Amino acid sequence: MQMNPPATTGTSRETMRRHLGNLAEELTRNGLLAELVGAISKPYLTVALAAIPSQSERVLCQLDGDGRWSYWWPWEQPIGAVDDLDLVMSRILAVLRSVEVDE
Repeated sequence: MQMNPPATTGTSRETMRRHLGNLAEELTRNGLLAELVGAISKPYLTVALAAIPSQSERVLCQLDGDGRWSYWWPWEQPIGAVDDLDLVMSRILAVLRSVEVDE
C-alpha cells in the first residue's frame, strides 16, 4: 500500500505529536522505551526494548488512505489505528522481539 501523506501543517503536526505522545505513554507504562522526536516537521517515536536500547525502531503517525490517523513503520507499512493501542503495541513488540532474536 503506497502512502501519500498530507502536507504537514501546524495542526496536523500537533495531531501527530498528540497521538505519538499517547502511544509513548502506553509503551513506557508497559516497560518499553519510547522517545518522542517532535521538534521537526514530521514527528516520530523511537521505540526499543529496555534490555536492548540500541536496537530501536521508528514509529510515525499519519493519515491512512481512508483519512484516519494511524501509526506507521518508516518502510511505509501500517501498524494500526490510533484508537487501537493494544493492537499497535503488540505489533511493535513483535517487531522489536524479532530484532532481539536475531542478535
